[in-house]
Amino acid sequence: MECAGVHFSGRVTRGQGRGRTLGFPTANLLPQGDKPLPQGVFAAEVQYPGSRVLPAVAHIGPRPTFAETALVIELHILDFTGDLYGQNLQVALVKKLRDQRAFARPDELVGQIRRDIHQARALFASSAEGGECGAKYGG
Repeated sequence: MECAGVHFSGRVTRGQGRGRTLGFPTANLLPQGDKPLPQGVFAAEVQYPGSRVLPAVAHIGPRPTFAETALVIELHILDFTGDLYGQNLQVALVKKLRDQRAFARPDELVGQIRRDIHQARALFASSAEGGECGAKYGG
């Protein structure tokens, strides 16, 4: 699997709960360090202490659909249930799926998130090695 070459870590903090309300719970990350991060939606690999590398979809940037300009990092970990609040996560961006954009209505955003997840699943399924990007950050 080809890696996007961007790795970072951060602590999971409570967000507004909007992802869960839309049907896609997210881990909201406070990044460690001052490294600028690329913005957009990415297929990503996530790992926390004691876990295997987990596939995810990452959103980095503002939330234009909701007229919010603050930069956020939101991770929807595929097929994950559990409580990650306070955990330190290691993240590797695997591939950019799309640029940031505003949607006219939240239901349009939900449809796009479903397509993003489908695209990420296909990417991870096509990778024979899996976990390769995570190994580069010590995972």
